[in-house]
Amino acid sequence: MSTQDPSPAATATAARLAYENSLAIAARDAAHRALTEQLLLVLADTLDSFDRLLADGRAGDPESYRRSLELIARQLETAMAGQGVEPVGRVGERADPETHHVTEVRAAPPGAADDEVLEILQRGYRYRGHVLRAARVVVAVTGGPEQGTERS
Repeated sequence: MSTQDPSPAATATAARLAYENSLAIAARDAAHRALTEQLLLVLADTLDSFDRLLADGRAGDPESYRRSLELIARQLETAMAGQGVEPVGRVGERADPETHHVTEVRAAPPGAADDEVLEILQRGYRYRGHVLRAARVVVAVTGGPEQGTERS
């Protein structure tokens, strides 16, 4: 190991790299902050929709009220999709331990395959390829297992 001080050129290079690194970190933080604010505004818009629906009251037609709730749910789903969040788990697909948490198994109905998803108990979500939450599902099994058995 050398006891000499680094050369002025090496010091300048290290300082330039540190500065560029700090700029990159600041840019990443600003982008993260902007995405967070955008998501929060989408959530605020959704809350505004709920406020309007609740202010109107449920005194009207129950079917109209249900349609309004469905519109708000689609508003939120669309906003989440716009941020890169996608739902995981569909009835009829084969259960996958990466994206499904099997909470119940049932005897396979006619035409259903082993490990086929029969019911979604709770949707799962993926963000930029990363599973945020696995879907909680009921799957079919052949051979008649006991209902209610939990598998993972």
